[in-house]
Amino acid sequence: MQVLVTGASGFIGPHLVEQLIDKKNHVRCLVRTTSNVSHLKVLNAELAYGDIMDPNSLASAVSGCDVVYHLAGLTKSVPAETMWKVNEEGVRNVAEACAKQETPPVLVVLSSLAAAGPAPRERPLTESDPAKPISKYGLSKLKGEQAAFEFASRVPISIIRAPIVFGEGDLDGLAMFRCIARSRLHMVPTLRSYRYSFIHAADLSTAMMLAAAEADRISSGESEKGIFFVAAEENPTYGDYGRMIGRAIGVKAIPLPTFPMAVRIVGAVTELYARITGQAQIMNWDKTREALAGSWACSAERLHSQVGYRPAASLENRLSQTVKWYIESGHLPR
Repeated sequence: MQVLVTGASGFIGPHLVEQLIDKKNHVRCLVRTTSNVSHLKVLNAELAYGDIMDPNSLASAVSGCDVVYHLAGLTKSVPAETMWKVNEEGVRNVAEACAKQETPPVLVVLSSLAAAGPAPRERPLTESDPAKPISKYGLSKLKGEQAAFEFASRVPISIIRAPIVFGEGDLDGLAMFRCIARSRLHMVPTLRSYRYSFIHAADLSTAMMLAAAEADRISSGESEKGIFFVAAEENPTYGDYGRMIGRAIGVKAIPLPTFPMAVRIVGAVTELYARITGQAQIMNWDKTREALAGSWACSAERLHSQVGYRPAASLENRLSQTVKWYIESGHLPR
């Protein structure tokens, strides 16, 4: 098939592009002129220069495609309003470009667990739970989902909500691995035993491909249809997650629970630094809302029941795979 991937030059994009090409698809990647496309060139992907915020550049990129995977978006920005605009209007622009095709392609929109909000402590979230985002990022992703629903009658669309994503190429999550490798300490943002969901980028890519092939599509009359959580089968506490990373590195990680006030102070300081320098930080005041909100666990049972999705490897094995890449890439000491 002919497919388009937006956000192909980011962290998750290359994982998806590689799997699509392995399945003999012709892959076109929407990239900006400033994007690092070296990995995409190695994969022999077709490059289409444009921007999801420039509707005029999307028509030719979408033309002739059977499937469009919309991954492009922002997890942080200075000012935060830029994140809102990109995460909502970007989805609307891509969906509209698909709707204008004579035969609209299937559109798979990558959203986030943050759009749904934290889970009840006693169980993981399911798609039937009402969305209650508690951060600006989560609300921006929910607004993107709502923008997709505007085109539900014209474009076949499925929405994938991902939890914390890790894997080869992830530099935002590198700090945690480095801290454990160097000090053996793992900072836990709460004194409570909250549960969290994680997903390796390769498993997330598989989920998106399965959803494109045979999952339900969203419907303007059914608020939860066509929306899917994806996650590893384990939902560890944050402390246990740190211990898993430690085992992958070869050290005994020591979880260090943190008082909420300390988390807020760190968030406030990094937020101030970001505003002064204009350099967005992955840890900011918005992220403190998520860090202190409770459990962030979700169930991927709906995706499993519809398309038979299961992660290809356990969370422990995927973390070992990620550590190996960090070491081979020089991000962690051997």
